[in-house]
Amino acid sequence: MGYLKTVLSYDRPSEAEVDKSLLESRGIAVCLLNAETTRNELGAPFYIQLQVNEGDFEMAWNVLRETNPKRFGSPFRVAEIDRAVKRSALFFIGAAMPAGLIAFWLLPPIRGGSMHAAPTRGWPVLAHGSMTPDVRLVAAILVAVLVGVGSATVAARKSRPV
Repeated sequence: MGYLKTVLSYDRPSEAEVDKSLLESRGIAVCLLNAETTRNELGAPFYIQLQVNEGDFEMAWNVLRETNPKRFGSPFRVAEIDRAVKRSALFFIGAAMPAGLIAFWLLPPIRGGSMHAAPTRGWPVLAHGSMTPDVRLVAAILVAVLVGVGSATVAARKSRPV
Protein backbone atom coordinates (compact mmCIF):
# COMPACT_ATOMS: atom_id res chain seq x y z
CA MET A 1 0.00 0.00 0.00
CA GLY A 2 1.40 3.39 -1.02
CA TYR A 3 0.78 6.90 0.09
CA LEU A 4 -2.61 8.58 -0.15
CA LYS A 5 -3.05 11.34 -2.71
CA THR A 6 -5.80 13.99 -2.71
CA VAL A 7 -8.01 13.93 -5.78
CA LEU A 8 -10.47 16.69 -4.85
CA SER A 9 -11.32 18.94 -1.91
CA TYR A 10 -14.86 19.75 -0.77
CA ASP A 11 -16.54 22.21 1.54
CA ARG A 12 -19.74 20.16 1.92
CA PRO A 13 -19.77 16.64 3.32
CA SER A 14 -22.66 15.55 1.09
CA GLU A 15 -20.68 16.17 -2.11
CA ALA A 16 -17.69 14.27 -0.75
CA GLU A 17 -19.88 11.31 0.23
CA VAL A 18 -21.43 11.11 -3.25
CA ASP A 19 -18.02 11.01 -4.94
CA LYS A 20 -16.72 8.52 -2.38
CA SER A 21 -19.64 6.20 -3.15
CA LEU A 22 -19.06 6.57 -6.89
CA LEU A 23 -15.38 5.65 -6.60
CA GLU A 24 -16.05 2.76 -4.23
CA SER A 25 -18.62 1.38 -6.70
CA ARG A 26 -15.77 1.28 -9.25
CA GLY A 27 -13.54 -0.68 -6.83
CA ILE A 28 -11.34 2.19 -5.66
CA ALA A 29 -10.59 2.45 -1.94
CA VAL A 30 -11.32 5.99 -0.72
CA CYS A 31 -10.47 7.93 2.42
CA LEU A 32 -12.15 11.20 3.39
CA LEU A 33 -9.77 13.37 5.39
CA ASN A 34 -11.53 15.83 7.79
CA ALA A 35 -14.90 14.24 7.08
CA GLU A 36 -15.83 13.90 10.75
CA THR A 37 -14.78 17.45 11.69
CA THR A 38 -16.91 19.08 9.03
CA ARG A 39 -20.39 17.68 9.57
CA ASN A 40 -22.03 20.99 8.82
CA GLU A 41 -23.91 21.60 5.59
CA LEU A 42 -23.55 25.37 6.03
CA GLY A 43 -19.84 25.20 5.31
CA ALA A 44 -16.82 23.58 6.79
CA PRO A 45 -14.01 25.02 8.88
CA PHE A 46 -11.68 22.58 7.08
CA TYR A 47 -11.91 21.28 3.55
CA ILE A 48 -12.72 17.62 3.18
CA GLN A 49 -10.11 15.87 1.06
CA LEU A 50 -11.03 12.84 -1.00
CA GLN A 51 -7.90 10.70 -1.02
CA VAL A 52 -6.98 7.50 -2.83
CA ASN A 53 -3.86 5.34 -3.09
CA GLU A 54 -1.21 6.69 -5.44
CA GLY A 55 -1.74 3.75 -7.77
CA ASP A 56 -5.48 4.50 -8.07
CA PHE A 57 -5.11 8.25 -8.46
CA GLU A 58 -5.22 8.36 -12.28
CA MET A 59 -8.26 6.09 -12.46
CA ALA A 60 -10.11 8.07 -9.72
CA TRP A 61 -9.26 11.34 -11.44
CA ASN A 62 -10.63 10.09 -14.76
CA VAL A 63 -13.83 8.70 -13.19
CA LEU A 64 -14.60 11.97 -11.39
CA ARG A 65 -13.67 14.08 -14.41
CA GLU A 66 -15.94 11.95 -16.60
CA THR A 67 -18.82 12.46 -14.18
CA ASN A 68 -18.54 16.24 -13.82
CA PRO A 69 -15.87 17.91 -16.00
CA LYS A 70 -16.82 21.45 -14.84
CA ARG A 71 -15.52 20.69 -11.37
CA PHE A 72 -11.93 20.45 -12.58
CA GLY A 73 -11.82 23.77 -14.42
CA SER A 74 -9.44 24.65 -17.19
CA PRO A 75 -6.10 26.47 -17.28
CA PHE A 76 -7.65 29.11 -19.54
CA ARG A 77 -10.42 29.85 -17.01
CA VAL A 78 -7.91 30.02 -14.12
CA ALA A 79 -5.79 32.52 -16.08
CA GLU A 80 -8.90 34.54 -16.88
CA ILE A 81 -9.91 34.71 -13.20
CA ASP A 82 -6.35 35.66 -12.25
CA ARG A 83 -6.37 38.55 -14.74
CA ALA A 84 -9.75 39.75 -13.43
CA VAL A 85 -8.55 39.73 -9.82
CA LYS A 86 -5.36 41.62 -10.70
CA ARG A 87 -7.30 44.16 -12.77
CA SER A 88 -9.76 44.75 -9.91
CA ALA A 89 -6.91 45.23 -7.42
CA LEU A 90 -5.20 47.67 -9.77
CA PHE A 91 -8.42 49.63 -10.23
CA PHE A 92 -8.98 49.65 -6.46
CA ILE A 93 -5.52 51.03 -5.69
CA GLY A 94 -5.49 53.35 -8.68
CA ALA A 95 -8.77 54.98 -7.66
CA ALA A 96 -8.54 54.76 -3.86
CA MET A 97 -5.17 56.46 -3.40
CA PRO A 98 -5.91 59.65 -5.39
CA ALA A 99 -9.48 59.85 -4.03
CA GLY A 100 -8.25 59.58 -0.44
CA LEU A 101 -5.56 62.22 -0.92
CA ILE A 102 -7.92 64.61 -2.69
CA ALA A 103 -10.57 64.12 0.00
CA PHE A 104 -8.01 64.79 2.73
CA TRP A 105 -6.82 68.01 1.05
CA LEU A 106 -10.31 69.28 0.22
CA LEU A 107 -12.01 68.56 3.53
CA PRO A 108 -11.66 71.25 6.15
CA PRO A 109 -10.11 70.20 9.47
CA ILE A 110 -12.84 68.51 11.45
CA ARG A 111 -12.16 68.52 15.16
CA GLY A 112 -13.99 65.98 17.21
CA GLY A 113 -14.93 66.40 20.83
CA SER A 114 -12.22 66.60 23.42
CA MET A 115 -10.95 63.23 24.57
CA HIS A 116 -9.26 63.08 27.92
CA ALA A 117 -5.90 61.38 27.93
CA ALA A 118 -5.55 58.15 29.82
CA PRO A 119 -3.54 58.20 33.04
CA THR A 120 0.14 57.94 32.17
CA ARG A 121 1.43 56.26 35.34
CA GLY A 122 4.53 58.38 35.62
CA TRP A 123 5.29 58.75 31.91
CA PRO A 124 5.52 62.53 31.48
CA VAL A 125 6.04 62.20 27.73
CA LEU A 126 2.51 60.89 27.36
CA ALA A 127 0.92 63.48 29.61
CA HIS A 128 -0.32 66.10 27.16
CA GLY A 129 -3.71 66.90 28.58
CA SER A 130 -6.64 66.39 26.27
CA MET A 131 -6.51 65.37 22.63
CA THR A 132 -8.68 66.66 19.82
CA PRO A 133 -8.35 64.25 16.91
CA ASP A 134 -8.65 65.39 13.30
CA VAL A 135 -11.57 63.41 11.92
CA ARG A 136 -10.87 64.32 8.30
CA LEU A 137 -8.26 61.52 8.09
CA VAL A 138 -10.96 58.98 8.92
CA ALA A 139 -13.31 60.62 6.41
CA ALA A 140 -10.60 60.55 3.71
CA ILE A 141 -9.94 56.85 4.35
CA LEU A 142 -13.67 56.14 4.12
CA VAL A 143 -13.88 58.04 0.81
CA ALA A 144 -10.84 56.15 -0.51
CA VAL A 145 -12.30 52.76 0.38
CA LEU A 146 -15.70 53.56 -1.11
CA VAL A 147 -14.22 54.91 -4.37
CA GLY A 148 -11.80 51.96 -4.56
CA VAL A 149 -14.54 49.38 -4.07
CA GLY A 150 -16.72 51.12 -6.64
CA SER A 151 -14.00 51.18 -9.28
CA ALA A 152 -12.97 47.58 -8.57
CA THR A 153 -16.61 46.52 -8.96
CA VAL A 154 -16.87 48.33 -12.30
CA ALA A 155 -13.62 46.69 -13.47
CA ALA A 156 -14.87 43.25 -12.44
CA ARG A 157 -18.16 43.72 -14.25
CA LYS A 158 -16.42 44.87 -17.43
CA SER A 159 -14.04 41.91 -17.42
CA ARG A 160 -16.80 39.35 -16.83
CA PRO A 161 -17.62 37.41 -19.99
CA VAL A 162 -21.17 37.80 -21.23
